[in-house]
Amino acid sequence: MPLAIRAGHEQTIYQAAQLRAQLAGALRDGAGVTLDLSAVEEIDCAGAQVLLWLQREGIRLGQPVALLSPSRAVRDFVQLMGLQRELRLEP
Repeated sequence: MPLAIRAGHEQTIYQAAQLRAQLAGALRDGAGVTLDLSAVEEIDCAGAQVLLWLQREGIRLGQPVALLSPSRAVRDFVQLMGLQRELRLEP
């Protein structure tokens, strides 16, 4: 069963390293990750980069990764940056 993680309110350059480390640890455990994005109020390119890395690392390791319940801020940023095809966001 994938490990459920809830992203904090801010997913910017200031939180990116910490979130990536947390997600890398979860992937090392081998069960996959579900990342709840419903609480995110602010996201920047560093935050999006972590999400892209998570999806690609999950594929590389053959582990399930789900980006769940993206907040309006996440959806708007993904659209603004043209990442709709890259990031598989699940309602």
